[in-house]
Amino acid sequence: MSTGQAFAVYTGLRLVLLLAVGGLLYLTGARGFLLILLSFLVSGALSLVWLDRPRATMSAGFGRVMGRMNDRIDAAAAAEDEVDVPEGTDDVDLQDLQDLQEQPKAETETGQK
Repeated sequence: MSTGQAFAVYTGLRLVLLLAVGGLLYLTGARGFLLILLSFLVSGALSLVWLDRPRATMSAGFGRVMGRMNDRIDAAAAAEDEVDVPEGTDDVDLQDLQDLQEQPKAETETGQK
């Protein structure tokens, strides 16, 4: 089941449970704000027990989506962190390149003081 389908199933079941509890409370005489408040509280408590499996499926799907998104962010950050070596500088080592990159920063910092 895809993440979107799991979300739709869980949301639909939650809505059905809310309406069912609201209908039962209406039949018992609850009206107005009390009906709405009690419907949300009771259906929320019941959904913790009755809708555990659909909620777990939905959260696992969202976890996979967020994991893939984090992997793409990490890959993009790693690509940005790679040092660009100018052409014709094959004999220059990495420390020399880092020193060259930091040199303008040091000059601007001393110029600001």
